[in-house]
Amino acid sequence: MSILSRRNTDEPAEEAARLLLRIGVFLLFVVSLIAPILARQTVYVLLPIGAALLLASATLTPEEGSARSMRASLLSPPFLAALLLVAWTALSLLWTPFEGPAERFAKIAATLALVALATGFLPLRTKTSNLNLLPIGVAAATIALAAVTLLLKPQYTLDDILDVGPLGRAGLGLSLLVWPAMGALAVRDRWYWAAALAVATALACYLSRAPNAMPALAAGAAVFAASFGRAQAMAAAIAALMAAIVLLAPLAAYMAHVLWPENSPAFFRHLAFWGEMISADGWRTAIGHGFGAATWGVLGGYLTPATPRSLIFKIWFDLGVLGAAAAALVAARASLFVGQSRPALAPFLLGGIGSGFAVCLFGPAAEQLWWLTLAGLDAIAYALVMRGQFRKRLPQLPAGLGAPAEDSA
Repeated sequence: MSILSRRNTDEPAEEAARLLLRIGVFLLFVVSLIAPILARQTVYVLLPIGAALLLASATLTPEEGSARSMRASLLSPPFLAALLLVAWTALSLLWTPFEGPAERFAKIAATLALVALATGFLPLRTKTSNLNLLPIGVAAATIALAAVTLLLKPQYTLDDILDVGPLGRAGLGLSLLVWPAMGALAVRDRWYWAAALAVATALACYLSRAPNAMPALAAGAAVFAASFGRAQAMAAAIAALMAAIVLLAPLAAYMAHVLWPENSPAFFRHLAFWGEMISADGWRTAIGHGFGAATWGVLGGYLTPATPRSLIFKIWFDLGVLGAAAAALVAARASLFVGQSRPALAPFLLGGIGSGFAVCLFGPAAEQLWWLTLAGLDAIAYALVMRGQFRKRLPQLPAGLGAPAEDSA
């Protein structure tokens, strides 16, 4: 009779690293999705703490090949494109007419650097026990968001109307993170759970009245349906479409202004107003007014409240053609990069990119720090899922292990 014996070869450092990693993932994808529903500022605290725990876990037991993985992450095309955008944004601070954007840029740059480090130092293979925390956190956040909106019936303040309240932020965050969470379920044949999570998220976003969350989810669903079974081809098409929208947006705005110089239709009102600004700015449209000029211009009364709030408008108004080209490159390279992931996962991740791009297109998140924090959290979720150890069946024990074999007669 053979007896299955287990030897505990784990070092204390490895155990501590596993514990820190589990706590970090729990903070990032469970606590940080639920807490901001009731407390607006918690996401700014939880993301650095969770990322720091991931970094501490990596330093305790560095994996073989982790340095190579870190270099590959930092030299990947999406990261290099984002670095180009950040560099041009920093340079534009030299001619921005306001002082406040410099502090905001420092916070944004620090957040993005922390996200890049946390993503690069994630384990080369994500264990299923850690990966399960992502759909669990999204499901818990949908339940909490729906319960708060149904039971408490919150009253929106003036600050919530001018910006986005905590419930709206939670809804927009769910519209991003539900896609990698569904992908983590679907690749393990949990299709019914993935569908239930999608329905629950849509219901919670609808109840929370998160601005443009439902159009974002619809755009993501359209991209997912188009990408199913042909992810790489659709990734290239989506990359070209997003780049074209970013680069040709001023032309569309100017055409809307020419067609409707006054009393434009409601759907094209902001676009026509942007076209009017382009005709007044002239060549300054190509250079930009400097980072934060659009936001601080509205706050200071230099621009009317009718100024568009989409990220694409603010990139063109603040950073000009070079900033728009860098933003188009970021969107395109991210789509192409995600399209190379495993065929069962890529449609969900492309759906998340489509959903996030729709929010940037329609607004009102723009370059707000809370939106970039949610986008950074989404990037960590993407890396976590793409490095997942997906198994549909339990592994079989080798011969000689497990239950004793029956004696042959």
